[in-house]
Amino acid sequence: MIRKQKTLKKFESIISLSLIYCAVCLLGTLFLVYVPTAYSQTETAAKRNIKGYVKDAETGEALPYANVVLKGSVYGSSTNVDGYFVIINAPANLDTLQVSYIGYLTQLITVKAEDENREFITIHLEQNSLRLAEIVITGEVDMLEVSDKASQITLSPQQLMTLPNFGEVDVFRSLQLLPGISAIGDGSSGLFVRGGTPDQNLVLLDGMKIYHVDHFFGFFSAFNADAIKDIKMYKGGFPAKYGGRISSVVDMTGKTGNVNNFSMGAGVNLLSGNAVFEAPLFENATLLMTMRRSYTDFIQSSLYNDLYGLLTGDQETDTSGGTVELTQGRIGRGRFGGGGFGGNFVQGESLPQFYYYDLNGKFTWTPTQKDILSFSIYNGRDYLDQSQDFGDLGFGFGGRGGFGGGGITGSLSTTNVTKWGNTGLSGKWSRQWHDRFYSNFNLATSTYFSDYNTSRNLDTSGFGNDSLNVARGFGRASNEENRIEDVTLRFDNELRITNSNKLSFGMELSDFSAGYKSTLNDSTNIFSRDTKAKQNSYYLQDEFSPTSSLELTLGVRATFYNQSNSDYVEPRASFVYRVIDNFRLKGAWGKYNQFINRIVNENVLEGSRDFWLLADDDLKPSSAEHYIMGLSYENENYLFDVEGYQKNMSNLLEYSQRANRNRQINNPLFLGDGVAKGVEFLLQKKHGMFTGWAGYTLGKTEHIFPDLNNGNAFPADNDRTHEVNLVASVTKGLWDFSGTWVYATGKAYTAPESQYALTLLDGSQLSFIHVSDKNVNRLPDYHRLDLSVSRRFNFDDWRLDVGGSVFNAYNRKNVNFREYILDTTPVVITDKLMLGLTPTFYIRMHY
Repeated sequence: MIRKQKTLKKFESIISLSLIYCAVCLLGTLFLVYVPTAYSQTETAAKRNIKGYVKDAETGEALPYANVVLKGSVYGSSTNVDGYFVIINAPANLDTLQVSYIGYLTQLITVKAEDENREFITIHLEQNSLRLAEIVITGEVDMLEVSDKASQITLSPQQLMTLPNFGEVDVFRSLQLLPGISAIGDGSSGLFVRGGTPDQNLVLLDGMKIYHVDHFFGFFSAFNADAIKDIKMYKGGFPAKYGGRISSVVDMTGKTGNVNNFSMGAGVNLLSGNAVFEAPLFENATLLMTMRRSYTDFIQSSLYNDLYGLLTGDQETDTSGGTVELTQGRIGRGRFGGGGFGGNFVQGESLPQFYYYDLNGKFTWTPTQKDILSFSIYNGRDYLDQSQDFGDLGFGFGGRGGFGGGGITGSLSTTNVTKWGNTGLSGKWSRQWHDRFYSNFNLATSTYFSDYNTSRNLDTSGFGNDSLNVARGFGRASNEENRIEDVTLRFDNELRITNSNKLSFGMELSDFSAGYKSTLNDSTNIFSRDTKAKQNSYYLQDEFSPTSSLELTLGVRATFYNQSNSDYVEPRASFVYRVIDNFRLKGAWGKYNQFINRIVNENVLEGSRDFWLLADDDLKPSSAEHYIMGLSYENENYLFDVEGYQKNMSNLLEYSQRANRNRQINNPLFLGDGVAKGVEFLLQKKHGMFTGWAGYTLGKTEHIFPDLNNGNAFPADNDRTHEVNLVASVTKGLWDFSGTWVYATGKAYTAPESQYALTLLDGSQLSFIHVSDKNVNRLPDYHRLDLSVSRRFNFDDWRLDVGGSVFNAYNRKNVNFREYILDTTPVVITDKLMLGLTPTFYIRMHY
């Protein structure tokens, strides 16, 4: 009762703070909008404000985070998410703007007197990939842009199209080519950022939190590049406006659609087809729709078979050490003794049905130059049915003829269905209240589900009926369900106090519901947890330059989480210091908390499944503290960047039934700490016919769990000592050639070492499996080369892109995992391999 009263008081104080906060925002807005203009007129006599929008020349889309600099001065700005910029107190004797945006040609714009008299100026940039029938425009061809600030990178989805892929741009797999971002093998598009895990990344699409970030059990990311305009990646030390995760942020801005003309496109590859539609609806309103769906449920290509084999463990096997191979879907043929029990089992039908799809939609309306309304939807699904029907079975007793000429007949069938997906909706209203004051209201909801159902039924009606004349069978079923519902209201504000001082403040109110349930035979509860929570956050951040060479960012984020009935204060700071021209020192520090976690179910013999849970009294929120220091040198054509980092993590979660048996308690969840540290190097060739980068990461990630591994530190599953990424792209006319080479230290893993049995007092035997220390073993080092080529064909009103890629061009035998057969002496170890040489191609048409 006392706790309920305290919680009620907390909620009352939160509501009061929210009302005070809204009142302050309203008063600030009114002050800025209705402040007397006398001071402004006096100020602009010698200086003036330059304000406007940066847009795509072809489609009219706003370009977020473009750089706008007054040439010959230190005055500059960057556009916000709606493409708006303002340069305050610009000298009257300077009138040339230099405007740049990743994937677009840099433009020099002269601000004329008549432009200054207009409320806003509009700057149009052209994509560097614009290629006419006989003219090829070449220029800057950046795929990525490294920010002056620590650990911030921007990527262009359209420029990533030329990289090797499986038929279409994969946003997350492209991010894995950056230093500090790891993959765990061919079968994962998840991002392991600086020792973190994928669930520790905040993934946003137009303000929606996306939990389902992949397709095909992690092989492809769940985001269609045709729907994404801009990708901003924070590898650590991220600003105060972001919270709820302890590792990184991937903030994606969706396309708004073509303002000027109707356009559409379609493409097909060996796994899926996709389509995009964009059109102006009425004055200042646009609609964009994209759809992608695999056709693997009715056409199973060789590529699909290879990928399915990789993800299910039925892929290529290294038999150099001797193996026992099992054929999926076949019971077998055998005898027990010379004439006791024998039988012929039939081949079962095993035709897994699998498909995935995703849908993106966005409606945008700009009723005035100061207001933008938009509504976004995302829906993604995966479905896998591995059910089998083995049909009739025949058994016999005694020699070849059975027992007395008779036998047993029956049937065996299995059900194995997995479904998962994410649905997100968001509505946004942004307004430019004043030259210097901008607000963004965003209401978003996200729902994630994951269902796993399996059952086995053996009908032995031929054996005879019981006393009630009923034929009996044997059945077993299990079910796992996971649900997350997330409703979030965000209110973000930006106030330009001066040209070198920007104040950001806002709030985020979230309502969560998460549940997981695992049952056996519809009656035995294996594990169950259902939690609801409220999370209310407020932030304040100031970016200012006390000198022309130093830029500081100081911020704080405060969160109240009702499940723990506690407040969490997260101070953050970063700096950029320009030592000399083109040479910068940078650093960041911050504290972060996470209130929802993905739990990985470890089982060394049967693989793993995962589910999401909210923090509560038993599961404490995870936390991390980031320390980052780096330096960079950049000129017109090259960039060299190096960063060192350390991330101290607390209240990490692990799920292990094996360890649960060791400590004999009914709780398979374990809390522990971790530390990740390393250094990253990046050398980038930015412009010209040949572009690309070379990245190297030296890192170490260790975990310490008091109840695991005898309390000793052990390497994390995603620990990689060395990682190398080489990316090269060559553009020659209408042809694009590219290649990537990756290298990584082998994955750490825990191995079963032996199996033994103990005879109990009643004569029965209990089997035990002895395993190694946690993650003490390493798979062989991983490396591969990917190559691609593509060509564009231009026609009067449409164009055609044709391309192909070769994955693992020199057919490296990378080990996916090791399978152990313990019933033999010595133990038989089988290397299950990843993808070998795998070609693919795609065709895309755009009208």
